Amino acid sequence: MKSKVWKCAVTAAACLGLMLPMSGGGAAPAAPTGLKVPALSADDSSVLLLWDRPVKGDTAAYYNIYANGQRIGSTKTLQDTAAGREIKNFAAENPELCGDLLRQHNYEVRNLKPETTYAFTVRAVDKNGAESSDSATVNQMTKAVPTVVRITDYGAVGDGKTVNTAALQRAINAVPAGGVLEIPQGTFVSGAVQLKSDMTLRLDEGAVLLESADPADLVMQKNGRYNGLLNADSVENLRIVGAGAIDGNGWTMDASGTKYLKAKNKENKGLRDDRHVLNIGIAAKNQTQAQIDAGLAFKKAYNARSTTVILKHVKGLYLEGVTFRNPAMHMLTVEGDDVLLNNVNVRTYDANNGDGIDYDGKGLTIVNSFFDTGDDAINFSAGIGKKATALPPVSDIWLFNNYVAHGHGGIVLGSHTASWIENMLAEDNVFNKTEISLRCKTGQGVGGGGRNVTFRHNVAKDMKRQGIIFTTAYTDVNAVGSFEPADPGQFHDILVEDCAIDGTGKAAIEIDGLPEMPHRSITFRNIRFTRTHENIVNNAQDIVCENVTYDYAK
Repeated sequence: MKSKVWKCAVTAAACLGLMLPMSGGGAAPAAPTGLKVPALSADDSSVLLLWDRPVKGDTAAYYNIYANGQRIGSTKTLQDTAAGREIKNFAAENPELCGDLLRQHNYEVRNLKPETTYAFTVRAVDKNGAESSDSATVNQMTKAVPTVVRITDYGAVGDGKTVNTAALQRAINAVPAGGVLEIPQGTFVSGAVQLKSDMTLRLDEGAVLLESADPADLVMQKNGRYNGLLNADSVENLRIVGAGAIDGNGWTMDASGTKYLKAKNKENKGLRDDRHVLNIGIAAKNQTQAQIDAGLAFKKAYNARSTTVILKHVKGLYLEGVTFRNPAMHMLTVEGDDVLLNNVNVRTYDANNGDGIDYDGKGLTIVNSFFDTGDDAINFSAGIGKKATALPPVSDIWLFNNYVAHGHGGIVLGSHTASWIENMLAEDNVFNKTEISLRCKTGQGVGGGGRNVTFRHNVAKDMKRQGIIFTTAYTDVNAVGSFEPADPGQFHDILVEDCAIDGTGKAAIEIDGLPEMPHRSITFRNIRFTRTHENIVNNAQDIVCENVTYDYAK
C-alpha cells in the first residue's frame, strides 16, 4: 500500500474505560504471575520484586506485597523512585489521559536483615478492594554484610579539584570479590578508570564522581573516540548503586540551571557562534580542541568526545539509584547480557548527542527510571552493514514503569539495526514532551530491523514530532568508519496496544518504508490520539487498526 495520508478505521468507542475494563464487583482478580527477584538486585538489606502484567483480563488496580505471610507494602501509593515521583504528578495532572492505563508491577523491599531468607508473594487488588490469591512464592536470601573499601583510604580527595585517577584505580583494585567501593560525600575528579568483576561501586548521598576536563586523563580508543570516566570490558556481576551522581562534565548549563547548553557549531569568517562547543563546552570543548590540535578536521575532532560510562562484554550488570548527567557525548553505552537499570536518573538535556543509554546485548530490564535527554533516551543498537548481520540479535527487553521527558525518541530501535532488535515489551511508561514516544529508524544498506515488539499501556503527552514512527529514511551522520551495505532495514510484527497519546507536532503515526522493503505486519489496537495530525504511510503492508480514534488539532 502506498499513500500520502492514511487513516485507521474506527471500530469502537474511544473511551479509555472501554479499552481496559475494571472489575465491577464480580470475581476477585487473577493472582499475579511471573514474580521474581532479578539477579544482582538483592543486597544485605533489600530486594527488588518484579512481576508480569496480564496480557488480557487485567482487573487489578494495584498490588499488595507479602513477606512470610505478612503484608509489608502496596503499590497503591508509588514508591519514591526517580520515575515514581514524576508518574505520580503526571497522573494527578492528567487523570483523563491516564485513565486506567498505568499499573505499577514492581516493588523494592527495604530494611531487611542480612543473610535471612524471606518468602515473598504478591496479590492483585481490584478497585473494589477484592484481593486475589497469592502469586507463586519466591524464596530469597539477603546477602551478607559486604566488605567496604573507601576511596579516601587510598588517597582520594573530594575537593572538586584534585585529580584522583590513580587513587580511584588503586581502590577499585583493592575491592575483594563481593565487596563494595564507597565514594563518600564530596566531588571526586577522575580520569578514566577500569571497573572489575564481582564488585559494587556505591556513591553515597552528596557524592559526585566528576570526569576530568583534561583529555590527557582519558584514553583514545581504536574507534577514534575517547573512552569514558567509568569503563569495563569482559566483566561479570558488576553493580553501580547509591544516591550520588556520575557527572561527565561535558557542558555548561544555561542561566536557569535546568538544562545544558546545546551547541550550535557554526562559524562565519572566523567568528564562532556563541553556542559553539569551543565556547560552551567543558570536557566537550577540551576534547574537541585536543583533536584539532592533533590535526583533525573539526567534524572528526567533535565526534571524538567521550561517552561517560562505557561497559563492554558484561555479564550481569545492576544500576540503581544513581544520577547520571552531563556527558560530553553520550551517557551510557552498555554491551552485554543480563542488565538491569532500577531507579536511575539520567539527565543529559539539552546537550548535543546526549543519548541516555545505548544498549547492545541480550536481557535488558529498565524499571522505575527517569530520562531527560539531549538525544534518544533508551536506544537499541544492533550494528550496521553486511558484516554486522551475522552478529547475535539485540533481544529480550523489558521496559516498564519509567518516565521519559525530553528526548528525540523515548524508546528507540536503531538506526543501527543490522543483527535485528527483537523480543521487546515496553509497558506502563509515561512520555512527556518527548519528540517521539516509539521511534523505529533504520536506513538503506543498514540491514536487519526490528521485530516482535509490543508497546502497550503507555501514555504520551506533547510529542514534538510524531506520536509513533517506523522509517527507513534515516542516515547516521555520526557513524564511525565505512561498511559494506546490507539490505535495507525493516520493521515487522509490531503490536501497539492500549495507549493514549495527547498532542503531536506531526503525524499521529508515520510509516515510511521502501518499495522493495516495506514495513509490514504492524497492528494498532485500542489507541486514542488527541490534538494530533493525520497519519502518513508510504510502502507498508498488512497494517491492522482496531479501535484507533483521533481528535485532530485545530
